[in-house]
Amino acid sequence: MTALSSKRKQRSLIIGVMLSILTYWLFAQALLNIGPQIQSTYHASLNIVNISVSLTSFVTGVLMVVAGNVADKLGRVKMVYLALILNVIGSLLLVLTGYISLFLLGRVIQGFSAAIIMSTTIALFNDYFDGEARKKALSYWSIGAFGGTGFASTFAGLISTYLGWQYIFILSIVISIVAFWLLKDISDTQRQRDTRAHFDLVGLVIFIAMIASVSFVITQGYKMGWTHPYSLACLLIFIVSVGLFIFVEQRRAEPFINLRLFKNKAFVGAVIANTLLNTCVGVIALINIFAQGSLKLNSFQAGLLTLPYVIALLIVVRVGEKGINRFGSKVMMVGGPTLSAIGIALLSMTFLNSSSYLVLVIIASVLFGTGTGLFATPALNTAVSTTPQDKVGVASGIFKMGSTLGGAFGIAIITSVYEGVLSTGKSVTQAASYGFLTGVLMVVIAIIVGGCLLPRKEN
Repeated sequence: MTALSSKRKQRSLIIGVMLSILTYWLFAQALLNIGPQIQSTYHASLNIVNISVSLTSFVTGVLMVVAGNVADKLGRVKMVYLALILNVIGSLLLVLTGYISLFLLGRVIQGFSAAIIMSTTIALFNDYFDGEARKKALSYWSIGAFGGTGFASTFAGLISTYLGWQYIFILSIVISIVAFWLLKDISDTQRQRDTRAHFDLVGLVIFIAMIASVSFVITQGYKMGWTHPYSLACLLIFIVSVGLFIFVEQRRAEPFINLRLFKNKAFVGAVIANTLLNTCVGVIALINIFAQGSLKLNSFQAGLLTLPYVIALLIVVRVGEKGINRFGSKVMMVGGPTLSAIGIALLSMTFLNSSSYLVLVIIASVLFGTGTGLFATPALNTAVSTTPQDKVGVASGIFKMGSTLGGAFGIAIITSVYEGVLSTGKSVTQAASYGFLTGVLMVVIAIIVGGCLLPRKEN
């Protein structure tokens, strides 16, 4: 652990990392809300636009652990510099060319950038901060991530309406340059190892096949059908890859992922609970679907319904940080999701009349966001504080990969339940209620996992 020489450098590191995080959560994710404008600009098919929307998240999820592994070996600050440069290149491809093929390439490059940033910046905070300072820094990391994704919809709508969607990514370029400048005086602290000759390329290839196949099943299975030949083929590839990966990695002197990480119950508990809680992204998606389909709100009005969730989350993130000392991480990681489960359960009361339900949604969203905010920093702190220093990058990648896959899985499962209930002839209100209750079930499992695996004693 190396302390920064001044408060100014500490502030520069925190702000630089937060801006780096925003290049993904606020800017790259804004494409979720501007699909029609992209289609109009490029005269592309809806299918191509949909691919461009999900492409960055897919690449990020697949390569996040890879990026963390490489950063552990070659230097985390260097990797953040690379990520910011890649984001500039990717953003330029999005706004300066008229070719959809280069637009898609830009989205892939943004995915590479985000994969590095998600895993490496967490490890960077672990390098430079300890104890209370680390918890505080990780709280700011959570604020950047959750705040960015929470306001992405409103931000994208405002910019695309009044300036044009291209300005979203012009701003992203500016933010990347500012972040690069803020981090220019930060140097790598971990002892770098020349492990190029021993880099586990076989493990890397198997791991990418494993994550790519399960990501495809999660993100596309509910669209094509869970029993579609492509879905079944990818599921088979995933199962075979898992077995092969374990077999190969146990026999490597320098494995791609040291499987001993998964003997750490606290780390495993934090990863699983985090993955399950992130399935609640599907709940947010269902709020928008139900509000527009049954309550007859427009997309902007539906988006406003989730703002109490984001605001409550951001307000209590620092409370979650302080709660680690007073109550311990386990209490916060069980108590927080309990509040979230109560909030989502309230959302399932879709039988109420519209005006009563809208009031209930605001109350439920506040509970939902409060619970998630209380959980965020304790979970992140547990994941990095219980991991060996030279493995924090890959551990951070695994933790954040869980967030990405959990969110995709939540959207797939909850919307599938909603559509499945509708197909049986039940009403929209009944279908939405079943979807929300599915979200409650996932959070309850996260609570049980946290209660069983997380240690009582604080690290």
